This record gives sequence, structure tokens and C-alpha cells, in this order.
Amino acid sequence: QAAAVEVTPDGSAVTASTSDENEPANAVDGDFGTRWSGEGDGAWLELDLGSEETVSHVKLAVHQGTSRQNVFELQSWDGSGWDTVYDGETSGTSNSLETFEFDPVETSKIRYLGHGYEGDGEGDWNSLTEIEVWTGESDDDDGGEPQPPAELPSDVLDLSNWKLTLPTGDEGDPTEIFQPDLEDYSHDEYFRVTDSGDGVRFRSPVDGVTTGGSSYPRSELREMESDGEDEIAWSSTSGTHTMTVREAFTHLPEDKPEVVGAQIHGGDDDVTALRLVGEELWITEDDTVEHHLVTDNYQLGDVFELQYVVSDGEIDIYYNGELETTIENSGDGNYFKAGAYTQANCDRSSPCSGDNYGEVEIYDLNVTH
Repeated sequence: QAAAVEVTPDGSAVTASTSDENEPANAVDGDFGTRWSGEGDGAWLELDLGSEETVSHVKLAVHQGTSRQNVFELQSWDGSGWDTVYDGETSGTSNSLETFEFDPVETSKIRYLGHGYEGDGEGDWNSLTEIEVWTGESDDDDGGEPQPPAELPSDVLDLSNWKLTLPTGDEGDPTEIFQPDLEDYSHDEYFRVTDSGDGVRFRSPVDGVTTGGSSYPRSELREMESDGEDEIAWSSTSGTHTMTVREAFTHLPEDKPEVVGAQIHGGDDDVTALRLVGEELWITEDDTVEHHLVTDNYQLGDVFELQYVVSDGEIDIYYNGELETTIENSGDGNYFKAGAYTQANCDRSSPCSGDNYGEVEIYDLNVTH
């Protein structure tokens, strides 16, 4: 069974050959908003595991990982020198953790040896937001066998800590799917695997059923406790709460072309949301829809990565790895949401039919507390 080796940012457990103001310890602090950065081909970051471990894979998250492919080696210490156990590059499509597997080795130290990056230009900076060392068989390991095509949304996304709200049912009392039923659930119109098989399509028509507290329909996930049955509520002033979602807006309703693709909700009202209005992509704050403009030229189908990092009464919001804005919040009834929350209804959009809808595709969704 896979298990992470704990490496704390304290003391001398994490060292590097070089760094700027972004220090080595930042790569193991659990915060995707911080990073280690070292310049030069051959700059390295070293983790002292504290004892001999049978290491089988390393997980890396790259600063600006949706536009940069880090070129690197992973090395293990054999007692007298360093052996390269992995030589390659990151995907260039994600700021989240990516898994790199190799034949298990007995070692007390792991080193990331950087060779700069490719992708959005080239450079000799080596920047990691997080690095994790793991023992046991990777959760991503397929045993060398080809994986069957995804048939259910749960084949694509980990839905264990979510419930789903659909634009169906009775007005003010829409259909909700809880775990364990959500694990085997899909809906041909509103919640299904994309044709490409690598994402989940959320669709919400303007004539859909709404919740009691909203006049707009949704096909949306709501964060739950670890058992998937009880609604979670966490404080922005205690602990660190992170949601990373890789998604794309793929369709907007007529007349009022507005859809929310992700949000943090409080006990009584919205805290912040990512809202597409035509081609303008906005980060909202409370009831202020136009709090921060991310881009005024968003094109439907463009895949991006959004990340919320909530800690110490502040919400840092990242878009494709870049910090866009920080919002102050001291609420204690917060939870994450993701999907298609269409900001239009039959009173504000025509035609009033299922063919007039908002749509979002989600390819990756991760939450940590």
C-alpha cells in the first residue's frame, strides 16, 4: 500500500544547491502557493528521509506547471554516491502533483536534479511548489495493463467526499445524489463522462430546477465530510484548505451568457466564485461580481487550472499557477463547490428549454485540508 514519507520543512531535512528568496523548505510545506526555485542546469533539491525507506515513486508539482515542462532527474543515495532512478520531464499541463514511478530502491535520501524547463519558452530555472516521496505501489500504477475507458464520472474524478446537485426534481428541492450512490452514478444529459473520456461534463439548462436559496439552476458538486454523507464546514482561520480544479467552460446560455465553474461558499452566502461572463473571466468577492478580472479573452474550451488556498483568514486564488488575488475571509461555515452553476433562467434567457444551457468540463479535482 502506498504511503508518503513525512519530510518536515524544519531543520536540515530539505536542502538545495541554490535558491532565490523561494527557499527549499517551501517545497514540503503543503502549500501550493509557495515554492523552491533554483537557477541553473544541475541545481538540486535534496530530501533527507531520516531513515532507510523503500522508495517507489515521487510526486512533483511545478510552478507554472500548465505552461512549463520541467526537465529533471530523480536520484537516490546508495551510501556513497547518487544513482539516477528517473530521467524525464513533467507534463506541462498541470500545477497539481504528478507521479513519477521507478523500480523501488532502498535509500535514505532523494534528490531532484533540475535541468531547467521547456514549454512556454525555455529557461534554466527549476521551480517546485511541492515534492512528495512515496513508498509502496502508486495509486496511479496500472500494473502495465491498459486501462479500460472511463464509463462513470467516478472513473475520472475522486468523488468520495462530494455530493451532486442536479437541475431536476421539484422546484426548490432539486435532486441530490450522495455517496455511496454517487460512485456508480451518471446522467446522460447533466453529469457524464466527456466524449474524450478524460473529463466529466456538467450541464445545467436555464429551465432547470433550482435550490431554495437560488433562482438559478446547477449541476454541481458540493464538498462533504470524509464519509461522503455529512456536509462539511471549515474555518478559513484554522488550518489550510486547498482545492485545485482543472476545467474548461464549454457552453454559455443565450442572452445572459454567464456560468460559475467553481466557488467557495460560506454558511449563509457566496464567498468567492470563478464566473465567466461572455469572454470575461471574473473572480467574485461576496456579492461583488466584478472583483478581479482574470482575462477578457477567454475562449470556450480553453482548459485552465484554478486553485484556492485558504489559511490564516485569507483566500489566495491562483489561475494557471499565478496568484490573481487575495480575499480576506474569517468564516467558519465554508465549503468548496465545482461544476456548472448557470447564472440564467427562463426569465432572463430565451429559449426556455433544455437546449439553452451552461456547461463545464472538469478533468481533475483535488481537495486537501
